[in-house]
Amino acid sequence: MGRGPRFWFPLALLGFAQIGLAVVQLPSRRRPAEGDFVNVVSGPLEQRLGTGYPVPQFLTQDTYAAPGAGLPAGPAWLVALGVVLAGTAVWYWFAVRPVHRGRYVLGAVAALVAVPLLDLVGSWQFRLGDGLRGPLLATLGLLVLAAYERSVLVLLTAALFAVVAVVLSADLIGVLLAAIVLLAAAFAALLRHRRDTA
Repeated sequence: MGRGPRFWFPLALLGFAQIGLAVVQLPSRRRPAEGDFVNVVSGPLEQRLGTGYPVPQFLTQDTYAAPGAGLPAGPAWLVALGVVLAGTAVWYWFAVRPVHRGRYVLGAVAALVAVPLLDLVGSWQFRLGDGLRGPLLATLGLLVLAAYERSVLVLLTAALFAVVAVVLSADLIGVLLAAIVLLAAAFAALLRHRRDTA
């Protein structure tokens, strides 16, 4: 791990987590052929009414369309952020080799517990949607990383990530663009370190 920028790993890990979120969201996307209303002829209702004629029923798209196989946005984001946080803690454990190991482990566990608590605060107190809470928590984590590493590159990445992920958070393209931003920043950090050591 050397003396290079250690922050490339959390950036890359969060970028790959974004790609994983995009893969999870793919099955849950609705087909464009579905309409707002569906006209269905129901046999049991016409038998109950005692008529020989079919009786149309109008169902909304929400009651007719089956839910997708993917996780909802909230739990998927929580799982992704938990994996990124745990991976980052392990990475920095070996990169920094903390002197006070007990405090380090306690801090990592506290950060893991803080993620769902902050998600609940965002949901209940500020009434933020599922697609907005995850990117905001990830941006907060990037800001903490930028402050810890004292890195302008991570700070700029956090700002660009927030713009892309929050503005386009409801769309799959926003998730993929945010992943590209993170992976590009990680790659730039590695290239910069290699050029400096050459």
